Amino acid sequence: MKRKFFISTILIVALLFSVGAAKKNDEISRMGIFISNFTEQGLFEFDIYDGADDEGGRLMHFGYSENMADLVRFGIQHNVINKPKSTIKKCTVKNCPYGDSVMSAKSVSDSVKKYFDMDIEHVSSRGDYPEFHFDGKNYHFNRPEWTPDRVYYADVQKVKRSGGKITMTGEIYDYYNKSDRPAGFEAVAKPYRWDNKDTWAIISLVVDWYE
Repeated sequence: MKRKFFISTILIVALLFSVGAAKKNDEISRMGIFISNFTEQGLFEFDIYDGADDEGGRLMHFGYSENMADLVRFGIQHNVINKPKSTIKKCTVKNCPYGDSVMSAKSVSDSVKKYFDMDIEHVSSRGDYPEFHFDGKNYHFNRPEWTPDRVYYADVQKVKRSGGKITMTGEIYDYYNKSDRPAGFEAVAKPYRWDNKDTWAIISLVVDWYE
């Protein structure tokens, strides 16, 4: 009887360990997807703080008002890449002076809020590519007709929690060739609740390219 109890206890412990490991692996996988939403757009060095970008500095500060158009651009491109069927409509304005595609301001602001926990001011672009125009309700832009040669995703390998923040480190890799890993990264985020789901909001991301 004692032997059976001992074996049952081992099985229970092994099962709990297996479930715990599976949950941890699932979380790390989701973290990689979370960070990839930035790297797939070529956003490699930024934070959410206010303050002018330093001359020749590495980080873009998304909290700086002069960078608002870049936050909007993130929201537009996120939907172009990940939710084109549900968020993009064809332009119905005659001759479409600002592009062939239209996206609601809500779709853009929701994407920024989801990943940055930041509210945006709706603005038009200032000449940087890709350009977009805000008409007071929707964004107008030309939908890209090309696919980049390289799209970088994130492989989270280590996670550290401290002071209500989460630091994720790992490597970025080429989506088309997972063995091509040209850089390491460190991302800092905070636990965040969005659409009744537990996720994260980014605070900073820095990618260090290997020589």
